[in-house]
Amino acid sequence: MMRLPSLGCRAALVTLLTPLLFAQNTPSPSPTTAGDTTQNQDQADTVVSADKLQYFVLEHRSPEQIQPEDAALLKKRKRDLLAEGEFYGYDMSAKGWSYEQSVCPFMPDFILLRYSSKDAAGADSIFTALMPKSGGRIRIVPVLNHGATRFKPAAVDPRNYQLFGQVIPAELAAQNSGPDGKWLSLSMCYAEMTGEKPQVPNTPSLDIHMIKAPPPTLRITVAAKEHEVRFAEPISPTEYRLWNINYSGAGQITSVSDDVHSFGEPVVRTVPEPTPKLIPNPPPPVVKEIPSSQQATPIPQPKPEQPQ
Repeated sequence: MMRLPSLGCRAALVTLLTPLLFAQNTPSPSPTTAGDTTQNQDQADTVVSADKLQYFVLEHRSPEQIQPEDAALLKKRKRDLLAEGEFYGYDMSAKGWSYEQSVCPFMPDFILLRYSSKDAAGADSIFTALMPKSGGRIRIVPVLNHGATRFKPAAVDPRNYQLFGQVIPAELAAQNSGPDGKWLSLSMCYAEMTGEKPQVPNTPSLDIHMIKAPPPTLRITVAAKEHEVRFAEPISPTEYRLWNINYSGAGQITSVSDDVHSFGEPVVRTVPEPTPKLIPNPPPPVVKEIPSSQQATPIPQPKPEQPQ
């Protein structure tokens, strides 16, 4: 399997919990490939933390930051949104609901919104809404309802594969699910649509806890008919989620997995100092005397004659 230089993905940045700086890498040109290939994703716009990890994130806008025309549409269709949310069991008339916009560059005709609330017991309710800019039904993606997921979690529900294909124009999906497109950004849009807010490290192994997690990677089959995007995102102080999103050659999602893994704690073993072991002195050699009766009597040897 061959590794290729990757293409950068443009996205806006949000502030993480650690002190951050902005950095920009120049993307390398991608050579023509054949066969089964693997491509690593370098970020074009990245966030660099104190420990040199770079995180890729999509832009999020608070209600005050939403564009005026989008904010006007939300206000106009608020009643429709409440009705759609109620259909899925979300009582948005209750207090405590908040929302923000997730900015996906591949959804020019929709506004992607993430709604969340926490009940008295501390359980989360989360859903996302896809509001068409030109009119039509508002689509709801239920994620959590008082801490409970649906029978099919949002990320792996085939109905959401189809919905994603409906809100992403086919041309953009085909272009950006392959090696010449912004495949990480496209895949993160799907994660956002299904309720996540991923912060994807470019090199997880820089964190010793995520040393087994792969970097953002695109795998292409020999016939280039299927593409697989893999990336990891920390989700708690002890766990990270590993995404595998498979696309057809036309850019349609065919399968998704989002398994949760525990951080691998480094094992430090202290080897004790060896205990010194005293070696006893060897016993003195045994001297055996041979009786004189058994001693050999020397035989006199004739003296050789001197030459004349």
